[in-house]
Amino acid sequence: MRDILFYDFDFNRLGDFPRFISLNFTKNYCGYGTAELHFSLAETEVLKLLEDNPYIFFMAGENAAIVTGWRVGEDIAIFGRTPEWLLTKRGVEAFEENPATAEDIARNAVASAAADFITPGDLAGLGENQSYSTDKVRVLHDVVCEVLGLQDLGFKVVPDIEKKTFVFSVYSGQESLCMISPSYRTAYDLEYTVEKQDMVTNSGWYERRFVDMGAWDAYSNSPSLLDKQSKNAYTFYEITSESYYQIGNEYYPVEAFGLNCPKGAYLYSDTPNGKWKITYTKPDTIWIYIGNAEALGARRWDAVLSGIKTEAEAAAEISQMTRQDNTHAEVKSIEYGNDYALGDIVRVQTEFGDFKKSEKKRVAAVNIYYDVDKFGVVPTLKGLEE
Repeated sequence: MRDILFYDFDFNRLGDFPRFISLNFTKNYCGYGTAELHFSLAETEVLKLLEDNPYIFFMAGENAAIVTGWRVGEDIAIFGRTPEWLLTKRGVEAFEENPATAEDIARNAVASAAADFITPGDLAGLGENQSYSTDKVRVLHDVVCEVLGLQDLGFKVVPDIEKKTFVFSVYSGQESLCMISPSYRTAYDLEYTVEKQDMVTNSGWYERRFVDMGAWDAYSNSPSLLDKQSKNAYTFYEITSESYYQIGNEYYPVEAFGLNCPKGAYLYSDTPNGKWKITYTKPDTIWIYIGNAEALGARRWDAVLSGIKTEAEAAAEISQMTRQDNTHAEVKSIEYGNDYALGDIVRVQTEFGDFKKSEKKRVAAVNIYYDVDKFGVVPTLKGLEE
């Protein structure tokens, strides 16, 4: 049984409580987890500590949780979130990375939004180069999960008591030799679930904003523009030249790209090939379809995303809308932290009567519980993306 140590956000130790009823942690590979801690009503010093300190966290060994609430009734129940949850309390301003590794993008976002209390850990050199952009303020936690999730990377935020800071780092699970299976007597109470309700066929609609490029003089083509250029896509210019120019006594309309370009109108492109068009209404947003030619008829399931997004944000969100294939199991004869860790890939054999399925799965989450007379770990095993 571990002692529960409470700290404030200046990393001062506030209390040490060895007598607790139960403790339950859920930790996720890419995202924050939860915690629930129970004391008897006799531990009144715990209540005083909670009431006197609005910003605190507790630790049980290497596991930490930010206190987010408590309830007093039959006992004292304290609720928390793992330190990764702190990223939900910061917004990151619009930015663009092109190209950069997933790890670098995540680290830069954290540095931009939370450098006053989070220190970067060692650079692991993980992730392939990718382009990423957002044109609005986003929740830091969402950006980090989005960027790392696309490349099956995880992250953690860990309190460093000695250095008095929280440390952010990116990591990748390793492939383990563990076989989790009732037949191998390494699993029991196995539960296998598949959820397809939110699945789409990598296709759908999203709304994006046109980019205001400023003023454009159609008479002198300033700044210099060309038609049908991909860089024109989803941009617009306000036309500032006069509607007509004079040669002698004759007046001619200002034209460019085969278009009549009067002053006060807008030159814009609403297609990926960047073909210019004219409108008299200032462009605002446009709905764009991400297609999948391989999905036909009733087999094509589209998403309709909410909120204005960039192409990168929309593609990332749609890519996460897949079949959710999870296995929960009580494990035995193999040890968490020794034989396998959060984020690792393990071998799982699902067995229910004549139904058997063997595959590799990622340890997407772990539930760690301490009780009066027992300790255990229940992993959540998620199917790997095809």
